[in-house]
Parts: sequence; C-alpha cells; structure tokens
Amino acid sequence: MHRLMRIGLWITVSCLALSAACGGTSHPGTIDIHYGDLPVQDVADVLADVTEGTRDVVQEELAPAQHRFEILLLHDTSAPISALAGELFTVRAKVMDYAQGVPAAGITVHYAITAVVDADGNAVDQFDGMFESEELQADTDGFAKNGFRTVKDCGITYTLELSLPGQDAEPKSLDLIVPCAACGCANVKLSYDGALPASSLVDIDVYVLPEAYTCDSLQDGTPAPVDSIIADRNIGNLYGTTSFDCIPAGSYYTLYGLGHRAGSPCVVTYGCNEGMFLKPDTCTDQTLKMYLLTLNPTGKYDCTDHFDFTNLVKQCAGGDTTLISCATGASDLGKTVCCVLSELIKFFTNPGLTLIETIQTLAEQWIGSLIVDTVFNLFKDAVAKIVTNWILNSSPSWLQDFFKIGGDMIKTITHLEMLSDLRLSKLNNNFTMQGDQYWHGLVLYWKFGCDPADPNYATCGRIPLDLDSLNDPMFPTTLLGGKFTAILADFDKLIINQHAIKLNYGELVLYVLDDIIISGITGGKAHSLKEVAHLWLDCSGISTGILGQIASVFGGSAQDIENICNTAVDFVTGFATSWIDNLSLDTEMSINGNAQLVDSNCDNLVEKITKGVNTGFIQGNSTQAAITGDFECIHQ
Repeated sequence: MHRLMRIGLWITVSCLALSAACGGTSHPGTIDIHYGDLPVQDVADVLADVTEGTRDVVQEELAPAQHRFEILLLHDTSAPISALAGELFTVRAKVMDYAQGVPAAGITVHYAITAVVDADGNAVDQFDGMFESEELQADTDGFAKNGFRTVKDCGITYTLELSLPGQDAEPKSLDLIVPCAACGCANVKLSYDGALPASSLVDIDVYVLPEAYTCDSLQDGTPAPVDSIIADRNIGNLYGTTSFDCIPAGSYYTLYGLGHRAGSPCVVTYGCNEGMFLKPDTCTDQTLKMYLLTLNPTGKYDCTDHFDFTNLVKQCAGGDTTLISCATGASDLGKTVCCVLSELIKFFTNPGLTLIETIQTLAEQWIGSLIVDTVFNLFKDAVAKIVTNWILNSSPSWLQDFFKIGGDMIKTITHLEMLSDLRLSKLNNNFTMQGDQYWHGLVLYWKFGCDPADPNYATCGRIPLDLDSLNDPMFPTTLLGGKFTAILADFDKLIINQHAIKLNYGELVLYVLDDIIISGITGGKAHSLKEVAHLWLDCSGISTGILGQIASVFGGSAQDIENICNTAVDFVTGFATSWIDNLSLDTEMSINGNAQLVDSNCDNLVEKITKGVNTGFIQGNSTQAAITGDFECIHQ
C-alpha cells in the first residue's frame, strides 16, 4: 500500500442520492473532486458519505498504479519499425520510479528477443540478429539505449522485449521488421607500396562492415568485429581480386582488409575504405590500399651477447708475433696488449712453437740471426709439433691438465658471453628510436671434466657472474655500455646504427684469469699466470730430451734450456700480467648490428629479439681490429 502517495487527478464521482453534494438533484449526477495535494487517507475522508456501491466504484478509480517502475519506450510502437540488414538499430527507453517520483537511475534493464517470424507469420529458428548487450544500466536520467543489429538475414520480424529483472515493472516490447532490400555488388582489388616484398604478403581477408565502423576505429590492424561482419572474402595475394555479389543496396558500408606474411599467422598489413555506397543492381569498383603495420619494440630486455675477440687480438697485434717481439717492438699500448694476448693464445694451443721461438730469439743473441734463422727454419715447425704433441698428449697428467684448463681460460677471454640490459625508447614517426645497453655480467664455461656425451653438455660448467649478485669490489664495474639510435625496417627488422662503447677489456681479462680461474683451479695457491705456470710447469723436465739436444748444437746445455723455459714462462705470463695489470684499456669499441623482432602472440608487441649480429672494430692509439658478435634478447 502506497499510503502516503499523493495523486494528481481529477475524479468524477457518480452521485446517486446526495442532494447536498449534487445541488439537490434527485437524479444521478457527477461531482469533480481535485485532490492532487491530498494523501490517500484524506481522499477517503472526503468520500466517507458516498454509498457503499458508489464507494466501490470510486475506490476502483482511485487505486494507485499497479507497478512501481515503468519502462517508457521512446519509439512509435503503433506499427512495426523497419531497419535494413547490417544496419545498427538503437533501442531507446526511459525508466521511471513512481515511488520516488523520479527517473530510475542505475536500474538494470534486460533485453531479449522473444519471437522471430517470417513474412507469413511462421516462427523462424535460425536468425543472426542480436543485441550489443543483454543487460545494461540506465543513466542518471533513467535513459537506457542498446544497439540491435542483424547481419544478413532479412524478410523477418523480431519482437524485442525490455524488462527490469526482480523489479515491480511490466515488460515492454516492440516489433522490428528487417526487409529484404535490392542487392548491390562490389568488385575489390588491392594496392600496396610498403617495404616488405609484395610476394611475401598472402591471405588478405577482406570484410564488408556496417558504416558505423570507421577507419579510425579499425587502425593498427584491429581484428574485424566478428558479430558485425556482413560479408567476407579471402584473396590469396596482393595481385588477386574478389567480388561481393549481393549486399543490401541503398546503404553505406566500410571495406576492411587484413593481410598476413607467408608462414606467419600474424597480421602485417591492413587497408580500409569508408563510405562505400551500394546502388541496387549495380557493381562498384573498389581499390583497397594496404598499409604495412608497425611493431612496437618499446621496453626493456634481458640480453645474452657473445663477442669473438680472436681476430681482434691477431689484427691489433700486427700479425704473427713472437714472445720477445711483443716486449721490444710495440709502442702502441693497445697493440702491445693484443700482442701479449696473441702469445697467450699460442702458448696454450701450441706451446712447443712458443718455446722454440723463444729459444730461437735468444740464440740469435749468441750466434747471430743469419745462422740461427737458417738452422731453425729447417726444423722449427717439426720440433714445435713434436714438443706440442708431447706436452698436450704424452706429458704427465698434471701438465696436460694445465694446458687443457689454459685452453679453457683463453676461450673465456677471447669468446666472451656477456649479460646485458637493453632498453628501447618509444618509436618515432620516422621509425627511429633511442636505445641504451649496459652489460652487467658475464658467463664462464668450464668444460674440463664434462662428458661430451652428456645430454646436458651444452650447459655443463656454465658459471654466471653478475655484478649485482657477485658483490666483489674487484669486479670491473664498467664492463661495456653505450647509447645508440636504432631503426625499425621491413616491419620486424631492427637496425642498430654504429655507435661507440667503452670497453675495459684488459681489466676484465685480468679479473677473469686471476680472481676467478687461476685462484679456483689452484685452490688459492696461485693468483697470476706466472705463479700458476711455475707451480705446474716442470722446466727441468722439459729441458731434457730433444730440446737439450738442440741446445748442444749451439754449445748450450740442459740448464740453458731450463733457464730458457723459465724465461719463456716469465715472459709469456709475467709480462702479460704486468701489462694487463697496468691497463684500464679505455679503448672504444665501435659496433653496429641488426636483428629480427618477434611478435609471438600477434598483438604487435615485441616479446623477443633474435638472430642479432654485431660487427665493428676496436680503435687503439693507432690501430684498428675487427670484432664480431651475436645476441638474443627477451622482453622483461
């Protein structure tokens, strides 16, 4: 009971026998009572004298509204409403709350299709019409609007019902006719002038959409709205054509295309034509221009970089070297270091040659270069091969282990695996972006003792050393770092322009050798190449045999060979250590690179940078040396 409801009505009361109220008349008459400001109870008092039969009539006329809420359809529902297939029809309504006397703000309105019939009134089971939303809330003024769309089906009538779930309200409905209009036709061909080869673009999906879908809302390769597609075709390549034979005429449409790259499910090109108007029984020619999409590589990446410094060492050393020539012939600091590293490589890969060349150089000081070179050139390589073979394969196990481990050491310092953070800024309109990269750690590999037949051999002996977690004050804090400009090309190609990077290579090499490798393999007994060489190499044993026989030719002895062996060890290790120890080697490494960007889930965002290649050189005081590298990155 709405006991305090105020009712604004004029009521006509039948007068049967109320002479006072009806002016003394004895026949039926009427009384007009205005009680817009009276509550229901006051109205009852005014009518207290009305006869019982009349009271029943009056109370029936005065009964309040049957429902608290009412849905007011803002359409002329006296006749069915018409909307063509593919056209968006907006159902508009307003909801009133009579208990409060205000619009029903925020109330939930439910939408449903209660009947679908054909032109003869027969029920239709299969139809493609649907609301955009099954439920929505009225706004602050009680207004509610919802879109209803059909795609292709025509010649049918929908009964659309609006209701207020769980509320005291009567559902309201309207009839919507979808007439069959005359057909229009569209012939479609494609054009394209993007950077990717046209031959690599395939499977172009072309859609006819309602005009409500503008090109602005479909930019950047937005997927076609499945529920609103009026018609679609597939064109195998950019040189193909297609036709839409029967689209309801008399309306405007949007033509939309999405193209793919061969071998990839991702969309890489798109095209859009607005305002395609189709006339009845007429074909229109449409050229859909396809544009290349743009990947978004912006963000931070974890990268693994490999640098090969082998050629660098040889080139900047000046070609073939000998141990003593490194000490006496180099004036360029960078060249001297490269010379020493070159001799280190030779020492661990061909120790016999290093020893023979040292003997040869020292013998020249006794006898003269002409005689020594003539004699040594006859057997140097053969003897070096014999000595190297004996050291690497027939010498005591501790000596063989030394050179095997030494080989691993050399690979570690000439083939660096670096860990870095890469950051790419927002892509500019000209497809350029700014980037910076900071190498914060490295990975060492100890294959000594690993079984090549082990399935996990590739990761066996992998030791990552990260600046943040190592917490070692001796660890180089400025490994590699630099800024660069990059270009996005051919949709998914990253081109990194040449840029300079500061490289503390000597400091890094020394740290790896002394504080990680040598200290580790000797249990802390040695902390330099010189110390570990004298700890493990038996120059007295090496001086016997063929080397002693060679020395006797020049009037030398086994002791001379032992002294030369120790001299060679001191030169090749101590000299290297002393030079590297005094280097910051703040040389510039100038590199450029390229890589492929990977969008694995077709959202135009880059998840991975792969197949990265770096090329460049290191510039010393007066020399250049080439370096190469590769890299892979994962988006953080």
